[in-house]
Amino acid sequence: MRNLSLRLRSFAAALLALLIFIPLTAVTLEKAFNSSLSQSMLEQLRVQSLTLISEFELDEIGESAIMPEQLYNDEFNMPGSGLYAFIQSNNATLWQSLSTLNWQLTPQFSPPKIGAEDFIEDFHMQKSYFLYAYTAEFETSQGYQPISFYILQDKQTFNVEKEKFATTLWNWLGLIALLLLILLLVSLNAALLPISRLNKQIRQAESGQLNRIDQTYPPELEKLKSSINNLLDTEQQQRSRYKNSLSDLAHSLKTPLAVLSGTRGLPPQANEPINQINLQIQRQLKRAVAGNTSSFEQATPMKPVVDKLFNAMTKVYADKQLLLTQTIQPQDIGFHGDVTDLMEILGNVLDNACKAAASQVKISVIAKQNTLNLTIEDDGPGIPEDKREHLLQRGTRLDSYKEGQGIGMAVVADLVAAYQGSLDINTGNLGGAKLTLTFPLHSETH
Repeated sequence: MRNLSLRLRSFAAALLALLIFIPLTAVTLEKAFNSSLSQSMLEQLRVQSLTLISEFELDEIGESAIMPEQLYNDEFNMPGSGLYAFIQSNNATLWQSLSTLNWQLTPQFSPPKIGAEDFIEDFHMQKSYFLYAYTAEFETSQGYQPISFYILQDKQTFNVEKEKFATTLWNWLGLIALLLLILLLVSLNAALLPISRLNKQIRQAESGQLNRIDQTYPPELEKLKSSINNLLDTEQQQRSRYKNSLSDLAHSLKTPLAVLSGTRGLPPQANEPINQINLQIQRQLKRAVAGNTSSFEQATPMKPVVDKLFNAMTKVYADKQLLLTQTIQPQDIGFHGDVTDLMEILGNVLDNACKAAASQVKISVIAKQNTLNLTIEDDGPGIPEDKREHLLQRGTRLDSYKEGQGIGMAVVADLVAAYQGSLDINTGNLGGAKLTLTFPLHSETH
């Protein structure tokens, strides 16, 4: 659950509520409907029983029933109609309706007490029936005699009505659940729209399109908006102070070094240490500044930088008449970092490739998922495999060609590491060295 979005969590919670609510509602309504049908059936059978009692007469000695040939309710007169009646006294059947004509066995009943009624919702024989029983007293020459009236109603019609209601109920509840889910999705999107707008502005600020989040949000998000704006302001001020301090440090160190190097009478052996100190200061300052570019700054487009470096390399190595080719996908891909750092990295690597190349240098810039891959290949002698690991060690001079690279490639290694990138050396398709630079890439940039 930790990685689930708010939208998915809210939808899952609502869906769970629906999955519990809809079945419970259906079961409750079904029970209420069945209870209502049973109560209605009880009332109908009670009326039928009163009709039989009104039509019934007992002979004087109480041994036989006197009933009309045709009863008021025609269902009692039609065999197999589904409505059946029996009149018994002392467990002896005095009369049964014509509707029981095809019955071969007389059901066994338990008579209720005099003046009482029984209603059984599931009376089993070959089929399932509703059973209503009532016992009344009739006067005979021998005194009062209990007479029990039994009415059976086939449950087939009841079951059909019950199934029809259940089908209709579930269909409607399913439709209601679907409409509720649609309404829920619309409501969730409306409720989370401010968060989506805030995320969009954060991405715009990260890509450098905005300096501050300026839209109006609900009160719950206004505090977050204020905190993000304070963070942006503080981060920008810190970077500005840091760069200014480094610039001041660079100038304060360069001036004494310039004076020292211009002092007459210095022994010749002092010049080399002074130059090394100067180079080390430049290197360490470059390392300090590298990677401090905020992720909220706009990405540096790659293609203009590559074009500019190609023009410079064409002029510097005009005598070699090199074929310089580039592949940039997509064309608007950018590098999240300082343009000076990018020029330093690509400039040194391209310069080394051009020095080593016989006739061709190729650079490829491709965005893959969350990484930016820069590949520089040449058709020169390449770098032996046994030296590659040694060349990538921190602080080691990357002198792979006759003309020294010295501090240049050392700075490249430091800059790549400062941007949380990686540098790999292999043999390329052109036969020479292949340097692959990989940097993290913000998903919003491509």
